[in-house]
Amino acid sequence: MTDDPLRARMLAAHHLENSEQIHEHGDVLVYLGGYKGLPIAIFSSGSEDSGNLLYTRDLNAAEIVYIGQCASTTLRHRLRSVILAAGGSDSLLRRATAAAARFDIPATVRTALPPSAAQPEEGCIVDGFTGQFYEQSGTGGFEALSILTVSRDEARGQKMEEHEVHSRFYAAARLAFETLTYSFK
Repeated sequence: MTDDPLRARMLAAHHLENSEQIHEHGDVLVYLGGYKGLPIAIFSSGSEDSGNLLYTRDLNAAEIVYIGQCASTTLRHRLRSVILAAGGSDSLLRRATAAAARFDIPATVRTALPPSAAQPEEGCIVDGFTGQFYEQSGTGGFEALSILTVSRDEARGQKMEEHEVHSRFYAAARLAFETLTYSFK
């Protein structure tokens, strides 16, 4: 899952085998296909306020990986860092950590805090979607993981250029696909 319909379209076109768009309503797109033989659905969640995780029930999704962006408020995370947000599914987090090591994608496990957090803890990152996403996974019957790219470094006053945002999104997307297909042997 991603928040951007254009990114959902790109992921489906470049990564899914036999991709087919099955739904479009505003900024929510849903694609079905496969990746390494595993059935995969890619969808844009729509605006953050809409909570469009309702589509997970129709898709009967057991695992959902959200690919998005976050901000760092401390000096521990630089721009372009890939963050595996703790607090969701332990199983998906372990698989993502193993897949990142196997495919040489540097990734760090951190806690994601909402933008309203008064005093962010050292080492945490700020993301407006992950907390709500993890809450909904508890009642929605699916396992959840957020893979986030640090696109704003508030402590240093830096922000990624748009072409860098797209480049890092590809790394996070690859990690998401590899996480979903990864099995320990």
